[in-house]
Amino acid sequence: MKRIPTLLLTSVMAMVALGCGASRSMGDNSPPIPKESASAPALQRSLFSRDLTGSVSEHDIQTILGSRVELGFPARMGVVVLGEPFRAESAASIDQHSMIGPAMVRALDASPYVSHITDISTGLPNPQGIEGLRTIAARYRVRYLLVCHVAAEDGSHLNNWAWLYPTVLGFFMAPGVTVGSHGHVEASLLDVKTGTVQFTTMEPFESSSVTWVIGSSRHHEQQDAKALQNALDALARSVLMQMERVAKWEKNQEKSPAHTEPEDLALR
Repeated sequence: MKRIPTLLLTSVMAMVALGCGASRSMGDNSPPIPKESASAPALQRSLFSRDLTGSVSEHDIQTILGSRVELGFPARMGVVVLGEPFRAESAASIDQHSMIGPAMVRALDASPYVSHITDISTGLPNPQGIEGLRTIAARYRVRYLLVCHVAAEDGSHLNNWAWLYPTVLGFFMAPGVTVGSHGHVEASLLDVKTGTVQFTTMEPFESSSVTWVIGSSRHHEQQDAKALQNALDALARSVLMQMERVAKWEKNQEKSPAHTEPEDLALR
Protein backbone atom coordinates (compact mmCIF):
# COMPACT_ATOMS: atom_id res chain seq x y z
CA MET A 1 0.00 0.00 0.00
CA LYS A 2 2.96 2.37 0.65
CA ARG A 3 4.17 1.96 -2.94
CA ILE A 4 0.98 3.55 -4.43
CA PRO A 5 1.64 7.13 -3.20
CA THR A 6 5.24 6.84 -4.38
CA LEU A 7 4.19 5.73 -7.87
CA LEU A 8 1.54 8.47 -8.01
CA LEU A 9 4.07 11.16 -7.06
CA THR A 10 6.52 9.87 -9.67
CA SER A 11 3.84 10.00 -12.39
CA VAL A 12 2.85 13.57 -11.50
CA MET A 13 6.49 14.73 -11.59
CA ALA A 14 6.99 13.10 -14.99
CA MET A 15 3.92 14.83 -16.43
CA VAL A 16 5.12 18.21 -15.10
CA ALA A 17 8.55 17.65 -16.67
CA LEU A 18 7.00 16.78 -20.03
CA GLY A 19 4.82 19.91 -19.90
CA CYS A 20 7.81 22.16 -19.22
CA GLY A 21 9.76 20.57 -22.05
CA ALA A 22 6.86 21.07 -24.45
CA SER A 23 6.52 24.74 -23.48
CA ARG A 24 10.25 25.29 -24.05
CA SER A 25 10.00 23.54 -27.40
CA MET A 26 7.07 25.72 -28.47
CA GLY A 27 8.95 28.85 -27.39
CA ASP A 28 12.00 27.86 -29.43
CA ASN A 29 9.89 27.38 -32.57
CA SER A 30 8.20 30.81 -32.38
CA PRO A 31 9.32 33.26 -35.07
CA PRO A 32 11.70 36.02 -33.98
CA ILE A 33 10.25 39.49 -33.47
CA PRO A 34 11.34 41.66 -36.37
CA LYS A 35 13.24 44.83 -35.53
CA GLU A 36 13.11 48.00 -37.55
CA SER A 37 16.33 48.57 -39.44
CA ALA A 38 18.32 51.54 -38.20
CA SER A 39 19.75 52.18 -41.66
CA ALA A 40 16.70 52.03 -43.94
CA PRO A 41 17.63 53.36 -47.40
CA ALA A 42 16.00 56.48 -48.78
CA LEU A 43 13.74 56.22 -51.81
CA GLN A 44 15.72 57.26 -54.89
CA ARG A 45 13.07 57.11 -57.62
CA SER A 46 9.35 56.80 -58.24
CA LEU A 47 7.91 53.28 -57.98
CA PHE A 48 4.50 54.26 -59.37
CA SER A 49 3.47 53.39 -62.91
CA ARG A 50 3.87 56.16 -65.46
CA ASP A 51 0.33 55.86 -66.84
CA LEU A 52 -2.69 57.81 -65.61
CA THR A 53 -3.63 55.10 -63.08
CA GLY A 54 -0.47 55.59 -61.04
CA SER A 55 -0.69 51.98 -59.85
CA VAL A 56 1.88 50.39 -57.55
CA SER A 57 2.52 46.79 -56.51
CA GLU A 58 2.20 45.51 -52.95
CA HIS A 59 5.96 45.00 -52.76
CA ASP A 60 6.60 48.58 -53.85
CA ILE A 61 4.06 49.89 -51.32
CA GLN A 62 6.00 48.19 -48.54
CA THR A 63 9.26 49.52 -49.98
CA ILE A 64 7.92 53.08 -50.00
CA LEU A 65 6.53 52.88 -46.45
CA GLY A 66 9.72 51.27 -45.14
CA SER A 67 12.11 53.73 -46.74
CA ARG A 68 13.76 56.62 -44.96
CA VAL A 69 12.59 60.13 -45.84
CA GLU A 70 15.25 62.32 -47.43
CA LEU A 71 13.94 65.84 -48.08
CA GLY A 72 17.05 67.54 -49.42
CA PHE A 73 16.13 70.95 -47.96
CA PRO A 74 16.85 73.68 -48.96
CA ALA A 75 15.64 72.79 -52.44
CA ARG A 76 14.39 74.39 -55.64
CA MET A 77 10.61 74.57 -55.67
CA GLY A 78 7.86 75.49 -58.11
CA VAL A 79 4.26 76.61 -57.62
CA VAL A 80 1.65 75.24 -60.02
CA VAL A 81 -2.08 76.09 -59.98
CA LEU A 82 -4.45 73.51 -61.49
CA GLY A 83 -8.13 73.29 -62.29
CA GLU A 84 -8.28 69.71 -60.93
CA PRO A 85 -5.97 68.26 -58.28
CA PHE A 86 -2.81 66.63 -59.67
CA ARG A 87 -4.03 66.87 -63.28
CA ALA A 88 -1.34 68.60 -65.31
CA GLU A 89 -3.71 68.91 -68.27
CA SER A 90 -6.38 70.76 -66.25
CA ALA A 91 -5.77 74.51 -66.39
CA ALA A 92 -7.04 76.80 -63.64
CA SER A 93 -8.80 80.07 -64.37
CA ILE A 94 -6.79 83.21 -65.05
CA ASP A 95 -8.08 84.79 -61.83
CA GLN A 96 -6.94 81.82 -59.75
CA HIS A 97 -3.54 81.83 -61.43
CA SER A 98 -3.05 85.53 -60.79
CA MET A 99 -4.02 85.21 -57.12
CA ILE A 100 -2.66 81.88 -55.91
CA GLY A 101 0.66 81.72 -57.73
CA PRO A 102 2.10 85.08 -56.59
CA ALA A 103 0.77 84.62 -53.04
CA MET A 104 2.51 81.26 -52.60
CA VAL A 105 5.73 82.46 -54.26
CA ARG A 106 5.92 85.44 -51.89
CA ALA A 107 5.28 83.22 -48.87
CA LEU A 108 7.95 80.65 -49.78
CA ASP A 109 10.57 83.07 -51.06
CA ALA A 110 11.92 83.78 -47.57
CA SER A 111 11.66 80.19 -46.30
CA PRO A 112 14.97 78.63 -45.16
CA TYR A 113 13.85 75.36 -46.75
CA VAL A 114 13.61 76.84 -50.27
CA SER A 115 16.74 77.74 -52.24
CA HIS A 116 14.78 79.12 -55.20
CA ILE A 117 11.07 79.48 -55.94
CA THR A 118 9.42 79.89 -59.33
CA ASP A 119 6.01 79.90 -60.96
CA ILE A 120 5.31 76.86 -63.16
CA SER A 121 3.60 76.89 -66.54
CA THR A 122 1.62 73.80 -67.52
CA GLY A 123 1.82 74.73 -71.20
CA LEU A 124 4.92 72.59 -71.65
CA PRO A 125 4.45 69.16 -73.32
CA ASN A 126 3.63 66.50 -70.73
CA PRO A 127 1.99 63.05 -70.48
CA GLN A 128 -0.79 64.35 -68.15
CA GLY A 129 -1.53 63.42 -64.55
CA ILE A 130 1.15 63.32 -61.87
CA GLU A 131 3.70 62.07 -64.38
CA GLY A 132 2.92 65.14 -66.43
CA LEU A 133 3.71 67.31 -63.41
CA ARG A 134 6.98 65.46 -62.85
CA THR A 135 7.91 65.95 -66.50
CA ILE A 136 7.24 69.68 -66.31
CA ALA A 137 9.15 69.96 -63.03
CA ALA A 138 12.13 68.20 -64.58
CA ARG A 139 12.26 70.86 -67.30
CA TYR A 140 12.38 73.51 -64.59
CA ARG A 141 14.89 71.41 -62.62
CA VAL A 142 12.90 71.77 -59.40
CA ARG A 143 12.87 69.08 -56.71
CA TYR A 144 9.43 69.99 -55.33
CA LEU A 145 6.13 71.23 -56.70
CA LEU A 146 3.58 73.02 -54.55
CA VAL A 147 0.41 71.84 -56.30
CA CYS A 148 -2.49 74.24 -55.63
CA HIS A 149 -6.17 73.78 -56.43
CA VAL A 150 -9.48 75.51 -55.63
CA ALA A 151 -12.72 73.57 -55.15
CA ALA A 152 -15.91 75.60 -54.72
CA GLU A 153 -19.67 75.30 -55.06
CA ASP A 154 -22.00 78.10 -56.10
CA GLY A 155 -24.57 78.92 -53.41
CA SER A 156 -26.32 81.82 -55.18
CA HIS A 157 -30.12 82.00 -54.92
CA LEU A 158 -33.08 84.38 -55.08
CA ASN A 159 -33.99 85.99 -51.77
CA ASN A 160 -37.23 87.52 -50.45
CA TRP A 161 -36.77 90.69 -52.46
CA ALA A 162 -37.37 88.64 -55.60
CA TRP A 163 -41.12 88.84 -54.94
CA LEU A 164 -40.92 92.34 -56.42
CA TYR A 165 -39.56 91.07 -59.73
CA PRO A 166 -43.01 90.86 -61.42
CA THR A 167 -43.10 94.64 -61.21
CA VAL A 168 -40.88 96.52 -63.62
CA LEU A 169 -39.30 98.70 -60.95
CA GLY A 170 -38.78 95.74 -58.63
CA PHE A 171 -36.66 93.92 -61.20
CA PHE A 172 -34.29 96.86 -61.49
CA MET A 173 -34.41 98.26 -57.95
CA ALA A 174 -34.82 95.30 -55.60
CA PRO A 175 -31.66 93.42 -54.43
CA GLY A 176 -33.31 90.08 -55.02
CA VAL A 177 -30.20 87.92 -55.52
CA THR A 178 -27.94 86.51 -52.82
CA VAL A 179 -24.64 85.54 -54.40
CA GLY A 180 -22.06 83.39 -52.66
CA SER A 181 -19.83 80.34 -52.74
CA HIS A 182 -18.28 77.92 -50.29
CA GLY A 183 -15.27 75.72 -50.81
CA HIS A 184 -11.59 75.32 -50.00
CA VAL A 185 -8.16 76.02 -51.44
CA GLU A 186 -5.54 73.32 -51.00
CA ALA A 187 -1.79 72.97 -51.45
CA SER A 188 0.20 69.72 -51.67
CA LEU A 189 3.99 69.36 -51.65
CA LEU A 190 4.90 66.87 -54.39
CA ASP A 191 8.35 65.29 -54.28
CA VAL A 192 9.28 65.18 -57.97
CA LYS A 193 12.11 62.71 -57.37
CA THR A 194 9.98 59.98 -55.80
CA GLY A 195 6.44 60.87 -56.89
CA THR A 196 5.29 60.96 -53.27
CA VAL A 197 3.41 63.75 -51.48
CA GLN A 198 4.94 65.14 -48.30
CA PHE A 199 1.76 66.85 -47.09
CA THR A 200 -1.56 68.41 -48.11
CA THR A 201 -3.10 71.36 -46.31
CA MET A 202 -6.51 72.96 -46.92
CA GLU A 203 -8.16 76.24 -45.98
CA PRO A 204 -11.94 76.75 -46.29
CA PHE A 205 -13.51 79.94 -47.57
CA GLU A 206 -17.05 81.26 -47.93
CA SER A 207 -18.66 84.32 -49.49
CA SER A 208 -22.20 85.71 -49.33
CA SER A 209 -23.68 89.04 -50.39
CA VAL A 210 -27.04 90.52 -51.41
CA THR A 211 -27.08 92.33 -54.74
CA TRP A 212 -29.19 93.26 -57.78
CA VAL A 213 -29.79 90.82 -60.60
CA ILE A 214 -28.06 93.13 -63.08
CA GLY A 215 -24.33 92.87 -62.45
CA SER A 216 -24.71 89.97 -60.01
CA SER A 217 -22.11 87.83 -61.78
CA ARG A 218 -19.41 90.48 -61.48
CA HIS A 219 -20.34 91.12 -57.84
CA HIS A 220 -20.17 87.38 -57.18
CA GLU A 221 -16.65 87.16 -58.62
CA GLN A 222 -15.51 90.09 -56.50
CA GLN A 223 -16.87 88.55 -53.30
CA ASP A 224 -15.27 85.20 -54.09
CA ALA A 225 -11.94 86.91 -54.77
CA LYS A 226 -12.00 88.60 -51.36
CA ALA A 227 -12.83 85.35 -49.58
CA LEU A 228 -10.15 83.46 -51.51
CA GLN A 229 -7.52 86.08 -50.70
CA ASN A 230 -8.20 85.73 -46.99
CA ALA A 231 -7.95 81.95 -47.29
CA LEU A 232 -4.64 82.25 -49.19
CA ASP A 233 -3.06 84.18 -46.33
CA ALA A 234 -3.98 81.36 -43.94
CA LEU A 235 -2.91 78.72 -46.47
CA ALA A 236 0.54 80.29 -46.85
CA ARG A 237 1.07 80.16 -43.08
CA SER A 238 -0.10 76.55 -43.00
CA VAL A 239 2.29 75.54 -45.80
CA LEU A 240 5.26 77.10 -44.00
CA MET A 241 4.27 75.37 -40.77
CA GLN A 242 3.95 71.99 -42.50
CA MET A 243 7.37 72.39 -44.15
CA GLU A 244 8.92 73.18 -40.78
CA ARG A 245 7.30 70.12 -39.23
CA VAL A 246 8.50 67.69 -41.91
CA ALA A 247 12.00 69.22 -41.75
CA LYS A 248 12.12 68.69 -37.97
CA TRP A 249 10.79 65.17 -38.42
CA GLU A 250 13.59 64.38 -40.87
CA LYS A 251 16.19 65.61 -38.37
CA ASN A 252 14.67 63.53 -35.58
CA GLN A 253 14.63 60.54 -37.91
CA GLU A 254 18.36 60.96 -38.59
CA LYS A 255 19.13 61.16 -34.88
CA SER A 256 17.06 58.10 -33.96
CA PRO A 257 16.06 56.23 -37.15
CA ALA A 258 15.23 52.99 -35.35
CA HIS A 259 12.63 54.62 -33.11
CA THR A 260 9.41 56.06 -34.54
CA GLU A 261 7.04 58.04 -32.37
CA PRO A 262 3.26 57.87 -32.95
CA GLU A 263 3.15 61.56 -33.86
CA ASP A 264 5.84 60.91 -36.48
CA LEU A 265 3.71 58.21 -38.03
CA ALA A 266 0.90 60.72 -38.41
CA LEU A 267 3.17 62.83 -40.61
CA ARG A 268 3.74 59.92 -42.96
